[in-house]
Amino acid sequence: MPKADTIEQITADLWIWQAYEELIRADLSSCAIRTDEGLVIVDPIELAQDALDELEAQGVVSAIVLTNANHSRSASRFRKRFNAPILAHPDALAKLETAADSVLRTEKLVAGTLQVICLPGAGPGEVALFDPRGRLHIGDALVNLDPAGLSVLPAKYCTDSVGLTGALQALVGLRFDIVTFAHGLPLVTNAAAKVSALLAGFGK
Repeated sequence: MPKADTIEQITADLWIWQAYEELIRADLSSCAIRTDEGLVIVDPIELAQDALDELEAQGVVSAIVLTNANHSRSASRFRKRFNAPILAHPDALAKLETAADSVLRTEKLVAGTLQVICLPGAGPGEVALFDPRGRLHIGDALVNLDPAGLSVLPAKYCTDSVGLTGALQALVGLRFDIVTFAHGLPLVTNAAAKVSALLAGFGK
C-alpha cells in the first residue's frame, strides 16, 4: 500500500491526501471530514508519521468509512491508531480485507451529518457520502484521473455498468461545491455542474 507524505487542507473542515499505487497504476486518494461529532475518514491510505500527527491534531476521529469492498486500504491501522469504528455497506462486508465494526444505512446519517447514497453497479457495497454543507465524497463510481479527467468508472471494473449509470442519477440535483474521490484530485469549482453534465451524457 502506498504512503502519502502530506495532507492538504481544502476547506476549514476538509483534508485530502494522495499517493500513487504502482500495482493498479493509478492515484489513490483519501479524505477527512470534520463534523460536530468528530472527524470522519474516508477510504484511508497510509500516511507518513508527520502527516498522521497533523491529521490527529485536527480532532477526535469518530468513524472510518469504506466506500466499497475494495477499499480496506489502511483502515485497520487507522482504527488501531484512532480507536474509531470502520463502517461499510452490508454488500461490502463479505469481501472486505478488514472487518467492519458497523454497517452503513441510507436512513442513518454518519456522524449525524453525512448522508449515505448507495450506488449499486460499481464495486460491491458502493456508496457515496453527501455533506449538506456542499460536499460530495465518492468512492469508485466516479473517478478524476489523468488524462481522462472526470469520468464514470470504466465498465470492466463494474459489477453492472448500466445499473451504475442509472444509480448515479441520484446525484443530479444535489447541491455541492466540492467533490472528493477515492481515485484522483477533488473538484473544487463548479463541481455539481460538472457532475451533472457528465451524467447527462449517459442519458442521451
